[in-house]
Amino acid sequence: MPLHPQAERFLATWNALRQPPMESTPIEQTRKLLLSVGCGPLAGCPPLAHVEDRQIPGPDGPLRVRIYTPFGDGPFGVGFYFHGGGWVLNSVDTHDDVTRRLTAASGCKFVSVDYRLAPEHRYPAAVEDAFAALLWVAGNAAELQVDPQRIAVAGDSAGGNIAAALCLMTRDRGGPTIRQQSLLYPITDCDLTRPSYIENADGYFLTASQMRWFWDHYCPELDLRREPYASPLRGDLRGLPPALIYTAEYDPLRDEGDAYAAALQAAGVPVTLRQCAGLIHAFIRRVESFDAAKEAIREIGETLRRTIGKPQ
Repeated sequence: MPLHPQAERFLATWNALRQPPMESTPIEQTRKLLLSVGCGPLAGCPPLAHVEDRQIPGPDGPLRVRIYTPFGDGPFGVGFYFHGGGWVLNSVDTHDDVTRRLTAASGCKFVSVDYRLAPEHRYPAAVEDAFAALLWVAGNAAELQVDPQRIAVAGDSAGGNIAAALCLMTRDRGGPTIRQQSLLYPITDCDLTRPSYIENADGYFLTASQMRWFWDHYCPELDLRREPYASPLRGDLRGLPPALIYTAEYDPLRDEGDAYAAALQAAGVPVTLRQCAGLIHAFIRRVESFDAAKEAIREIGETLRRTIGKPQ
């Protein structure tokens, strides 16, 4: 279908800014720009009981996490959120609003992980940080007032990649059981030749050129890109948790997200796939611009209430 009117309006505003190509801008400059705009809760973000930053042990030193607590009494189910940004950009701050909204919608605690970024820390640093955070939460469940038997993961774009890879990693290593995964337009494969990469190469916010740039920073070794913890679509997907997957029609990542849903189903994993017609990459973070963002947050919240919410 044609671009959704809300996507058209967003792109018109975005294109009017005439930002230089990300690939030609120093990474630190782009990171500072992203931290200077769009951080913190947006208008209408529901209140929470408590939000705090903690430093936890990571594979290569302290690792920052932000813990979101809803109103109510524990022990809570716990969701992990992994932010997007091509493994290179963004932080728990840039995705603070969406994580707050997911916490309120689900009634579960959320732990947002400030994983190490590339190119300073290349693959598999981000996934190892995710696994370290998972182990820490499970090992400190009583203090955190969470139930280590009720764990879910979520993430957008590169964060969806990390969430999917974490499901594989904890299964392979015999770690804590993850009961549900919510993946928002996830990166699932290193193949950049799919039709959606060609159809949506430029002009729809995320570009094919940016994706090549992200991969080159995160995992420059082509052989390593094919490993399942980098490209989950290439892994053995049997025994993974049920998945809720969103893809966007005008997104280079559309086809690999759809393919991942199909591969999970073929492996016997229950999957709900939402193919968002007319929409573009990164809509979930922009509730002020996209009604679909509010709907996705509502559906993810309801899914988490059913799967890891407090037993009745």
